Amino acid sequence: MSNHLSQLLSTNLARIPGISQAVAVSADGLLLAFTGTLNRDAAERLAAIAAGMNSLINGAARDLAGGAVEGNLTTLENGFLMLVTVSSGASLLTLTKPGADIAFVTRELHRFADQVRDQLTPAFAGNLAAAGYGPR
Repeated sequence: MSNHLSQLLSTNLARIPGISQAVAVSADGLLLAFTGTLNRDAAERLAAIAAGMNSLINGAARDLAGGAVEGNLTTLENGFLMLVTVSSGASLLTLTKPGADIAFVTRELHRFADQVRDQLTPAFAGNLAAAGYGPR
Protein backbone atom coordinates (compact mmCIF):
# COMPACT_ATOMS: atom_id res chain seq x y z
CA MET A 1 0.00 0.00 0.00
CA SER A 2 1.10 3.51 -0.53
CA ASN A 3 0.93 6.39 1.85
CA HIS A 4 -1.22 7.96 -0.88
CA LEU A 5 -4.04 5.48 -0.24
CA SER A 6 -3.89 6.05 3.53
CA GLN A 7 -3.99 9.80 2.89
CA LEU A 8 -7.00 9.39 0.59
CA LEU A 9 -8.73 7.26 3.21
CA SER A 10 -8.03 9.74 6.00
CA THR A 11 -8.99 12.79 3.93
CA ASN A 12 -12.19 11.34 2.52
CA LEU A 13 -13.42 9.80 5.73
CA ALA A 14 -12.58 12.88 7.82
CA ARG A 15 -15.36 14.73 6.02
CA ILE A 16 -17.93 12.09 7.02
CA PRO A 17 -19.35 12.98 10.43
CA GLY A 18 -19.18 10.17 12.94
CA ILE A 19 -16.32 8.04 11.60
CA SER A 20 -13.51 7.73 14.09
CA GLN A 21 -11.24 5.01 12.61
CA ALA A 22 -10.96 3.00 9.42
CA VAL A 23 -8.84 0.43 7.59
CA ALA A 24 -8.82 -0.80 4.00
CA VAL A 25 -8.04 -4.50 3.60
CA SER A 26 -7.39 -6.63 0.50
CA ALA A 27 -9.34 -9.83 -0.12
CA ASP A 28 -6.49 -11.88 1.30
CA GLY A 29 -6.38 -9.85 4.52
CA LEU A 30 -3.47 -7.51 3.82
CA LEU A 31 -3.66 -4.06 5.34
CA LEU A 32 -3.77 -1.58 2.47
CA ALA A 33 -4.51 1.70 4.24
CA PHE A 34 -5.50 3.12 7.59
CA THR A 35 -6.62 6.43 8.98
CA GLY A 36 -4.25 8.64 10.92
CA THR A 37 -6.24 8.03 14.10
CA LEU A 38 -4.70 4.53 14.30
CA ASN A 39 -1.16 3.34 14.88
CA ARG A 40 0.27 0.56 12.73
CA ASP A 41 -0.26 -2.22 15.30
CA ALA A 42 -3.91 -1.28 15.86
CA ALA A 43 -4.45 -1.04 12.09
CA GLU A 44 -2.98 -4.53 11.57
CA ARG A 45 -5.31 -5.96 14.24
CA LEU A 46 -8.32 -4.26 12.64
CA ALA A 47 -7.26 -5.59 9.23
CA ALA A 48 -7.26 -9.13 10.64
CA ILE A 49 -10.70 -8.52 12.17
CA ALA A 50 -12.03 -7.15 8.88
CA ALA A 51 -10.70 -10.14 6.93
CA GLY A 52 -12.22 -12.57 9.42
CA MET A 53 -15.58 -10.79 9.44
CA ASN A 54 -15.61 -10.63 5.65
CA SER A 55 -14.87 -14.35 5.38
CA LEU A 56 -17.49 -15.37 7.95
CA ILE A 57 -20.22 -13.17 6.51
CA ASN A 58 -19.51 -14.33 2.95
CA GLY A 59 -19.56 -17.96 4.10
CA ALA A 60 -22.92 -17.46 5.78
CA ALA A 61 -24.30 -15.72 2.69
CA ARG A 62 -23.22 -18.63 0.50
CA ASP A 63 -24.69 -21.23 2.88
CA LEU A 64 -27.97 -19.33 3.08
CA ALA A 65 -28.07 -18.53 -0.66
CA GLY A 66 -28.22 -14.87 0.32
CA GLY A 67 -26.31 -13.49 -2.65
CA ALA A 68 -23.36 -11.15 -2.60
CA VAL A 69 -22.46 -9.40 0.64
CA GLU A 70 -22.45 -5.61 0.41
CA GLY A 71 -21.63 -4.91 4.03
CA ASN A 72 -22.28 -5.55 7.67
CA LEU A 73 -23.33 -3.35 10.55
CA THR A 74 -22.48 -4.41 14.10
CA THR A 75 -24.00 -2.41 16.94
CA LEU A 76 -21.56 -1.71 19.76
CA GLU A 77 -22.13 -0.08 23.11
CA ASN A 78 -20.19 2.99 21.94
CA GLY A 79 -20.98 3.11 18.24
CA PHE A 80 -21.07 0.90 15.18
CA LEU A 81 -18.57 -1.31 13.41
CA MET A 82 -19.27 -1.06 9.69
CA LEU A 83 -17.80 -3.39 7.09
CA VAL A 84 -18.26 -2.43 3.44
CA THR A 85 -17.20 -4.96 0.83
CA VAL A 86 -15.75 -4.23 -2.60
CA SER A 87 -16.31 -6.43 -5.65
CA SER A 88 -12.68 -7.58 -5.54
CA GLY A 89 -13.32 -9.10 -2.10
CA ALA A 90 -11.56 -6.26 -0.35
CA SER A 91 -13.22 -4.36 2.45
CA LEU A 92 -13.34 -1.15 4.43
CA LEU A 93 -13.87 -1.48 8.18
CA THR A 94 -14.85 1.62 10.11
CA LEU A 95 -15.74 2.48 13.67
CA THR A 96 -18.42 5.13 13.92
CA LYS A 97 -19.67 7.11 16.87
CA PRO A 98 -23.11 6.39 18.39
CA GLY A 99 -24.85 9.40 16.81
CA ALA A 100 -23.59 8.79 13.27
CA ASP A 101 -26.05 8.89 10.37
CA ILE A 102 -25.62 5.26 9.32
CA ALA A 103 -27.33 5.65 5.94
CA PHE A 104 -25.10 8.60 5.02
CA VAL A 105 -21.95 6.87 6.28
CA THR A 106 -22.81 3.73 4.30
CA ARG A 107 -23.38 5.69 1.07
CA GLU A 108 -20.09 7.56 1.50
CA LEU A 109 -18.13 4.39 2.27
CA HIS A 110 -19.48 2.74 -0.89
CA ARG A 111 -18.65 5.89 -2.89
CA PHE A 112 -15.08 5.87 -1.56
CA ALA A 113 -14.73 2.13 -2.24
CA ASP A 114 -15.81 2.71 -5.84
CA GLN A 115 -13.17 5.44 -6.22
CA VAL A 116 -10.28 3.29 -5.01
CA ARG A 117 -11.50 -0.14 -6.19
CA ASP A 118 -8.39 -0.76 -8.34
CA GLN A 119 -6.12 -0.14 -5.34
CA LEU A 120 -7.94 -2.59 -3.08
CA THR A 121 -6.71 -5.78 -4.72
CA PRO A 122 -4.22 -8.46 -3.66
CA ALA A 123 -2.24 -7.80 -6.86
CA PHE A 124 -1.86 -4.12 -5.97
CA ALA A 125 -0.83 -5.02 -2.40
CA GLY A 126 1.65 -7.61 -3.71
CA ASN A 127 3.23 -5.13 -6.11
CA LEU A 128 3.67 -2.61 -3.31
CA ALA A 129 5.11 -5.21 -0.93
CA ALA A 130 7.55 -6.37 -3.61
CA ALA A 131 8.61 -2.75 -4.10
CA GLY A 132 9.17 -2.36 -0.34
CA TYR A 133 6.18 -0.12 0.34
CA GLY A 134 3.59 -0.55 3.00
CA PRO A 135 1.24 1.46 5.17
CA ARG A 136 2.97 3.71 7.65
